[in-house]
Amino acid sequence: MPKYVLVNRRAGMFTDQAKLASRASIASALSLVPNNAILDDRVPKDKLARRVAVLDLDEAEATRLASEVSSDVVLEPLIIRKLHHRRPAELRNATLAVPAAAAAGAAQYQVTIAAGGGRLGDIEVMFYVADPFGTIKTVTTRTSPNGQASIALRPGERVAFVEPIPYAGFWIMLAEAPPTGSTVDCTPVKPAPAGGKAWWHAVTNTGGKTDGKDINVGVIDTGCGPHPNLHHVTLVGAFVDGGSLPAAQAVDVAEHGTHTSGIIGARPSKAGDYTGMAPACNLFHARVFKGEGEHDGPSQADLITAIDTLSRDHHCDLINMSLGGGPQSKAEEDCIRDALERGTLCICSAGNDSGPVNFPGAYPECVSVSALGQVGWAPPGTFSAGNRPREPGKMGRDNLFLATFSSNGNGLDATGPGVGIVSTVPNRAGATGLYMEMDGTSMASPAVCATLAALLSKDSAYAALPRDTSRSTAARRLLEANCVSVGLAATLQGFGLPVVGDSNAPVPSAVAARSTPMPKPKARA
Repeated sequence: MPKYVLVNRRAGMFTDQAKLASRASIASALSLVPNNAILDDRVPKDKLARRVAVLDLDEAEATRLASEVSSDVVLEPLIIRKLHHRRPAELRNATLAVPAAAAAGAAQYQVTIAAGGGRLGDIEVMFYVADPFGTIKTVTTRTSPNGQASIALRPGERVAFVEPIPYAGFWIMLAEAPPTGSTVDCTPVKPAPAGGKAWWHAVTNTGGKTDGKDINVGVIDTGCGPHPNLHHVTLVGAFVDGGSLPAAQAVDVAEHGTHTSGIIGARPSKAGDYTGMAPACNLFHARVFKGEGEHDGPSQADLITAIDTLSRDHHCDLINMSLGGGPQSKAEEDCIRDALERGTLCICSAGNDSGPVNFPGAYPECVSVSALGQVGWAPPGTFSAGNRPREPGKMGRDNLFLATFSSNGNGLDATGPGVGIVSTVPNRAGATGLYMEMDGTSMASPAVCATLAALLSKDSAYAALPRDTSRSTAARRLLEANCVSVGLAATLQGFGLPVVGDSNAPVPSAVAARSTPMPKPKARA
């Protein structure tokens, strides 16, 4: 049977009496549901906190329940958010293929993956295979210890692209139609220069040792660490499949969450390490993914609990969510609005499908972020180099461009660095202190989040504000006041790229950034 999420509303309820009544309403609603239909039920000890339940109901039962519950309760189908996909624009419609090794008449195709004069063993390689009609499917395998990777091709098939994906230390490459027997060389990722900064620090003027000081930043992702430059991150728990797991379970189950956390707050421990953009912030991480597979993403119930935990229990000023896709959720939006009323502003990736802004970024309460690249940063032949657009309208000033994959359109709020971003990934196979480049609005969102944290840390007026809407409103005002245009349309860059003022120029105050009241949130397409 389909699953449903049942939660009590909290947004707009500013008295204990209203919150208690809302909490009581979900208890009343659950009394109408058979016990065997309640799959999960999160009941916080704090009677004012939100209760979240996941139910197993058929459509008729859900319709009946919806007609009987209070308006303080939201009942809606369970939805799943995902990590944004990362395929090149021209290969976006590629689908997963079943390896053809046992097919009659299959021909063997083989390449060798090398780097730095040696061969890369046990790394992932993705083959984009075209059939006689031009339809492209992907087959993923791993290299042997001597760096060789092979697949079987059915008659009429050809390899259109080969994408070696080293875990760390080398760029992801994208080789177009290399002949069988070829060697594909992976370009090394250069160590950071003195100071640990790269182009994304330079264009935002971030990465100073005190940037982000006293600002609480939450990250909701695949988990964090272990990495020596992220030991200071507070793991708050894992929220998956409707359940809650202790802090120790919040370590990374992929690489994505460690990467986004490092963009915000990595603290270099040796020469060549890349610094975070707001390394002095207080960083918290909540894991909501089971892995990075197609069906490993969080439900809105998981996200709601993670947002509440970071906002209520850890007083986060900002929360970064590099995830999205799927329909709107009233329960999720109520939680984000409730966090906003508690002083927490959510920063979200816009999406990597070149289409409209994805949810949750599409909610007017969130700051949605598109992705920029810089001409010349990514070496030729790399996956990142292929994300430079062909359309003149996506080329901006100062060698900046909107990435080919970046979602955009009405409701976009800001833009940030998101192509070829080098950041932390978890220790693996005995190796520590690893770095990897990634592309996506998933990288641009924490870059904007970190830049805003740096701005807030320099604003004494913000620090004095209570944890209510005045605080989150001031944060949004400060972001907008410090955005600069990179020469793109508003539908591509929103208000622009946030930049921290130099030491000789005062940063506009969060309180004084506007002399008139904030406008109502923009309508979303």
